[in-house]
Amino acid sequence: MGEKKNGIGELLWGRLKEPLKKKDLPKFPGWAAVFGPGMIWAAMAQGSGELIWWPYMVAKYGTFFLGWLFIFASLQYWVNLEIARYTVATGESTYEGFHRVNRLIAWIILIFVLVATAWVAGLAGAGATAIAELTKFPTGWSPKMRTIFWAELAVWLIWILIMVGPVAYRVVEVIATLSGIASFFGMLSVVIAVPAVHAILGEYLTALFTPRLGLPPTWDPADAGKLVTMIAYTGAGGFWNLLYTYWVRDEGAGMAKHIGRVTSPVTGKPEPIPEVGYGFEMTPEAEKEWKKWVRWIWVDDAFGVILNALTIVFTTMLSLAILHPQGLTPTGWKLCVVQAEWFAALWGDAGRVAMLLLAFFFLIDCYLEAYDGVCRAIASNLQSNIPATRKWHYRDIYYLMFTIYTIIASIEFFLAPPAALVVSSGIANMLNMAIYCVVLLYLNWFHLPKIHPAGEKIRPSWIPFIFLLISTVVFWYTLIGLYLPTLL
Repeated sequence: MGEKKNGIGELLWGRLKEPLKKKDLPKFPGWAAVFGPGMIWAAMAQGSGELIWWPYMVAKYGTFFLGWLFIFASLQYWVNLEIARYTVATGESTYEGFHRVNRLIAWIILIFVLVATAWVAGLAGAGATAIAELTKFPTGWSPKMRTIFWAELAVWLIWILIMVGPVAYRVVEVIATLSGIASFFGMLSVVIAVPAVHAILGEYLTALFTPRLGLPPTWDPADAGKLVTMIAYTGAGGFWNLLYTYWVRDEGAGMAKHIGRVTSPVTGKPEPIPEVGYGFEMTPEAEKEWKKWVRWIWVDDAFGVILNALTIVFTTMLSLAILHPQGLTPTGWKLCVVQAEWFAALWGDAGRVAMLLLAFFFLIDCYLEAYDGVCRAIASNLQSNIPATRKWHYRDIYYLMFTIYTIIASIEFFLAPPAALVVSSGIANMLNMAIYCVVLLYLNWFHLPKIHPAGEKIRPSWIPFIFLLISTVVFWYTLIGLYLPTLL
């Protein structure tokens, strides 16, 4: 049992060699039974690029960047596809896969995850700017202190929910589904009904299908970080894409059916979560089921990406029609306040209230999903590679880290405004995504067939390889070609 005890050198730059155990591939249970991961991904994605930075860029620069919207959104489809494929094939998270390629690279990816999530408090802070504006409570306080008050209240209520919810994934799934559906149909109803949107529809659609090169004539170099963040978060982006591995896993897709879930230390019973996953022999029956699971990955991923892209279409339409003519941009301690004018254009003050509440809840949802993911990542990396940590249950590490991160968030609110925190997270995530996409290309096409009992039959076709390679090149260009020159 278990991998031979490693020295420090092997732990740092060797690779995870513990073989996959063998079990049968579970039968595909039907679409309704495994619906969820794509919906959660879309809800996560709606929180920064969609609500803040795409509206910011359109409000400030008009239609200039719109032609890249669908292109940037589609790039992340191929990333998600291969993240999910590895987990469905093995039951492992993608992090175990990275360690199977090279531990040093995997630890670097984790370090960037920790750096990116160091500023996740900015998501809760951004949401709190909306509820602070809505309530004007506590009375007599500055916008900054009101924001901090509501942010603190929100993160500790989330901590309680996670602690008492019987299964952590189900808490995330319910909140994400509600916020994702509410935001999508809320935006759609306003887009359909507001005359100002109808007036710019021709201009908008022309720009949407006409990509423009370079930067706008009125470009402000100070917006470079926001542009990188917008591109990274046209979708979930960076580390947030890697969360898809855990949602697929806890949904019990494919070989993940053999892996236990993270359950509450208060209301749930511990479920076994092995340090390494399972492979299956590609029998004729298994091959039929595998094709069904792969089809599910393609569809579930597409559902999330399309839902998210349409949400960006709605938010940018509203920004072009309502914010751009007034010169209103989301900034400072009111990062999610001007967006209230979207709903106010249809429903007046009642619309402002609705939009502020919506902004609050789906940014808080993003905060929850982000910390849920980083705590899982820490537990996965430790238990699959450092045998000494296996004396604790996976969930013990998860809930301990969730508590630590909640404390960190509650301190960070006093240190920097939400925008600075979110942009820092976006840049770190773009770099992380550029790195792990290279590893993902090698993992699924070259390494997985070597270690999986199904052998060459588990290898994906070369079509997703080509598109993932294109996505990887774009991510690196964004960093080197767009962002690096502003630093120099």
